[in-house]
Amino acid sequence: MTDDATGGTRTVRAAPRWMLALLFTSLAVNLLVVGSVAGAMWRHRMPPISSGPVIPNLMGYASTLPAERRKQLWEETAEERGHVRPFRRAVRAAREETIRALMDQPFDRQRFLEAQRRQSAAENQARAAVEQLYVKLAESLTPEERRAFTHWRDKRRTPVRNYLDEADHQAGDAAPPK
Repeated sequence: MTDDATGGTRTVRAAPRWMLALLFTSLAVNLLVVGSVAGAMWRHRMPPISSGPVIPNLMGYASTLPAERRKQLWEETAEERGHVRPFRRAVRAAREETIRALMDQPFDRQRFLEAQRRQSAAENQARAAVEQLYVKLAESLTPEERRAFTHWRDKRRTPVRNYLDEADHQAGDAAPPK
């Protein structure tokens, strides 16, 4: 019997060393890419749904009150909120009709005008229903909550200039006092 000079069995590698180095390099690059993507997603993640933008009106304010109070107000205004929903659907349908009349070829002035009148009527009905909702909500708020609303609203108003808040000033008139 002849034994190997080293006295043991010899291990033979199936892959060359350069391939092993390439595998580790590939793994490092993949981890770098996955880490970068995960970091970007973490950095640019969306805020939680509950902290989304709140419209600065009475309903938006009521949604920021403590959970128990919010539930109570929600229950007290259920009937009024139920009246608003159908009007919103009617407004959407009227707007779509106005857009279709606008896109008609050839343009039909009379059809467009009638569609705008129906849209205006639908919007006015919706506004009236929302007014009733706000009245019921305002009646349900405590005096402290009503006072706090004005401060809450001022903090949330957009800094954009609203031209509807400007004084009625015609060209050629003296500038209104500031």
